[in-house]
Amino acid sequence: MLSELERDALAELGNIGIGRASTALGRMLGGLVTLSVPSVEMVPPADVAGLLDRALSPPLVGISEKLGGLFAGCALLVFPQAGSMVLVRAALPPDVSAEDASEMEDEVLAELGNVVLNSALALVANLLGEPVETGLPAVSRGRAAEILQGCAGPVGTEGAADDAEGAAVLFHVDLRTTLPGGGGAAVGGRMVLLLDTDSAGALQATLGRYIGRLVA
Repeated sequence: MLSELERDALAELGNIGIGRASTALGRMLGGLVTLSVPSVEMVPPADVAGLLDRALSPPLVGISEKLGGLFAGCALLVFPQAGSMVLVRAALPPDVSAEDASEMEDEVLAELGNVVLNSALALVANLLGEPVETGLPAVSRGRAAEILQGCAGPVGTEGAADDAEGAAVLFHVDLRTTLPGGGGAAVGGRMVLLLDTDSAGALQATLGRYIGRLVA
C-alpha cells in the first residue's frame, strides 16, 4: 500500500495529467472542461467493483484500455450511464438528431475516453520517466463487475483484473463542462488503473525515485 507521501505524489501527478486531459477534452467538446482529482487511493482489486457501485450508482458506463509498460494492466474511465448521453450530445454538432446521436453513442464515448486516458497517462508516465503503451478503447455497460470484465488479458500481463495480488489505483474524478451556448453538465466518475503484481510494485518504486528527485 502507498505511504502518505507516495499517495500525495500520485495525486499531484494525477492532477497534472488530468489537467492536460481537460484541455484536450475541451477542444473536442468545444467548450470549457474541468476534470478535478480531489483524491486518490490504492486498494485491492477485489474491492474495486463494490467501491464503484456504491460511489456512482449503477448502471455504469466504462471506457477501458489495456496497458503495457509502466502501467501494465488496464485503465478505465467510469461514470453513471445517466451522464453518458449528456457528454455525447456535447461532443456532436447541434444538428445531429437524437436518433443519430444514440446510434453514435459508443463511438463517441470511446473517443472521449481515449482522449482522457491517453492524455493523462502519457503525461504522468513522461513525468515519471517511464514508457506506457495503450490499446484501443472499448465501451461496456452494467454494474461495475461487468465493466471490469473488459479488463481481462491486458497488454503484457496475464490479466490484471483477476490478479488478487495486484493493485487498483482509483482517481476520484469530477467532470464539469461549460459549453459555448451557456449549457453545462456535471458528471462524477472514477479513473481506475488496474495493475498486475509486478506493475504495482514498479509504480511504487518509481514514485519513490520521483519523490527523491523532487526533494534532492
